[in-house]
Amino acid sequence: MKIQSLQQQVLINKDKNNLQGLNSLNKENYDHNIFIRHRKFKKPKKFSTQFPQIKKDDTLFEFRMFHHVQNMKSAHFQSKYTLSMGSIPNLILHTYNNQIVFYDLAKLQSNSTIIPINAIGLDIVNNICAVAGRNGELLMINLYNGKLDKEIINQKRPFINHVHFYKDTLITNDNEGYIKIFDYQNGLKEIFSYEDKASVNLTTFNDNNQIAFSGDRLGLTVLDTNSGDIIHSLEPHTEFGFAVAFNPTKSYELASSSEDGSCVIYDLRYPKHPIQQFVGSDLPIYNITYQRNGSHLFIAESYSYFHILNTSLYDTVQTIKIYGEVSGIVNDQYDDNRFFFSTSYQIGEGICEFNR
Repeated sequence: MKIQSLQQQVLINKDKNNLQGLNSLNKENYDHNIFIRHRKFKKPKKFSTQFPQIKKDDTLFEFRMFHHVQNMKSAHFQSKYTLSMGSIPNLILHTYNNQIVFYDLAKLQSNSTIIPINAIGLDIVNNICAVAGRNGELLMINLYNGKLDKEIINQKRPFINHVHFYKDTLITNDNEGYIKIFDYQNGLKEIFSYEDKASVNLTTFNDNNQIAFSGDRLGLTVLDTNSGDIIHSLEPHTEFGFAVAFNPTKSYELASSSEDGSCVIYDLRYPKHPIQQFVGSDLPIYNITYQRNGSHLFIAESYSYFHILNTSLYDTVQTIKIYGEVSGIVNDQYDDNRFFFSTSYQIGEGICEFNR
């Protein structure tokens, strides 16, 4: 791949009281624009939950630095999984329309390259990068040698809304309602397919060979990929579901978020009542991501707030004020105490780094 240098210099900001380095006028303009754009959604349901009431705790993680990097915006409003890190130390990748942005955390350098698809999002395992396309395409990139392989995985050419690796498989979901699992190490061989009645916005997989998914309909579904049967049909939200995540260390814990501005967590062994519900600031929640060791759940509202929920009892939360959309969240592959999320708003565009 031909690496093309970004035109904007990477700047580093370490001011924890002003993460993105915005002046008062930038902040006033941002708040005004958000007020104009914000559409009212239905209020979330009220659940009686098994765990205690959530309390504020701003000591969970500390701000380390904000890396000002160009082109951190999502290509599509539904796509908030555009940031990923594989086994190459300190290398973060981000998709932006028809290019991939590469950022080296150690050298504090960013580059970009043009790719032959309009990208939605990406995921990386080891040195292999999978990129979801807007026209039914899947792009596979070997980051060591730059080899590209493009394949149409849905002939109707819908948006591939999400792509993610799980162990030896690659899972995709699209606007036609298809969920597909591929053996990516053997010629991208399709080994499972399921068709839902509505667009599937996100999927998550666990060690019990279960897929949980949400989409452009009410309801959260858990599917057994061995039998093809639906084993759970849950109703946590009043608006469409946009994000789901299994706890990586507890395969029975499942989190779901929605445009109703809430995140609901279930114990699938006892799914009748959620174990916890987090309600944000009346904005859609498009991204929820567990920390690799399962100790925290990262919750990104569509604009303005990023929340960190402690998963020991799901009873404490840290809230971070930001200016712009969160277009991706990524765990550090070599340090469970460090994570990153990308934001985009004029001069406040870049990658925010936190640790503990």
